[in-house]
Amino acid sequence: MKRLKTILIILALGALPALAQKNLKIDRVFEHNYIERHKATEVTVQGRELKPYNLTLFRSVTFNDGQALSAQVEQWVETDSREAYDKEVGRVKGRLYYGFFCLPAHKGKLRYLFYRNAALQQDGRDKSLSVVYMEGNATLEELKKMFK
Repeated sequence: MKRLKTILIILALGALPALAQKNLKIDRVFEHNYIERHKATEVTVQGRELKPYNLTLFRSVTFNDGQALSAQVEQWVETDSREAYDKEVGRVKGRLYYGFFCLPAHKGKLRYLFYRNAALQQDGRDKSLSVVYMEGNATLEELKKMFK
């Protein structure tokens, strides 16, 4: 019985990052099948490692060749960004090149979304597309410093 309780607790804790960005369109990017199908790199960090950054959750997905996905992912980000109360964006030829978005708090934690489509750079060598979702109490300025 003790073993069963331990297994259930571990499974429940493992599901927390997956539930974090639910109710956002961008949640689709973090689905396991989507990541596998597009051969993306996923990073999930939570706990003590994030304390110095004033965060409790960090999730990122990077697609090495994101050009084929960029229109759809950009649309999801644009939809979610409508709820942002603070944002900074950069555009290239009308397309979203990067964006930092502060989303309304969820369960007492601030939420942040970062997007970058490197394929829009002038040299076009880097075709990566990155989406980062974070939770915690960091300010937008602190996060911008971390990403520069």
